[in-house]
Amino acid sequence: MSTVPAHDVETGDCGDAVRPLRADAKRNRERVLAAAAEVFAEQGADASVAEIARRAGVGAGTLFRHFPNKHDLLLATLELGLDDLSDAITRAETFDDPWDSIVHVVTACAEMQARDRGFLESVGPELFLEPQLQRRHHAMMAQLGVLIGRAQDAGVVRGDLEAEDVPFLLYAVGGVTGKCCGGGAISPDLWRRYLGIVLDGLRPAGASPLPVPAPTPAQLTALKSA
Repeated sequence: MSTVPAHDVETGDCGDAVRPLRADAKRNRERVLAAAAEVFAEQGADASVAEIARRAGVGAGTLFRHFPNKHDLLLATLELGLDDLSDAITRAETFDDPWDSIVHVVTACAEMQARDRGFLESVGPELFLEPQLQRRHHAMMAQLGVLIGRAQDAGVVRGDLEAEDVPFLLYAVGGVTGKCCGGGAISPDLWRRYLGIVLDGLRPAGASPLPVPAPTPAQLTALKSA
């Protein structure tokens, strides 16, 4: 009797076990996902699946075996991006200085949007309708709200800042400069200049009343999934 567990084998058309493949399949999936993250970051969400397979060194059949369609592949790479942002927020929660916590999180978010076209373009209507993305978004916004509240209590962040303001500010920093710097004529680090201006604007000193309120969590979700 074979000692290979059923989930560790590839099956043929009739359901017969062919050969152990779990380790190979895992490596192939990881290669496809790494290549997809790289290609989407460079070329955006419209990047060719064929190019992803080429960089991963696998055939189209192998790619689609792990990710049946491009939507699934985009979703998987977006999850990787959210993992990085979640890690940045979790790390910021350990900082003693509340201002350093805010700087760490917004810098990580702005850099991701500036460097990763796929992440920037994918956080849009179609993918944001995915329940797991909505859950993760709400959880991260709640964590961000706690960090902002702590910084406001310490008097280092303006009192009218809301967590829902941050995505708009960072899209302006990372998204716009990322697109403008794509041709190489302008420094790819231009986003850091505008991030500095945004961070200065978060400080209480010199802050003037804002003319309209921040969007509510429900409005932000509706905007992303419209």
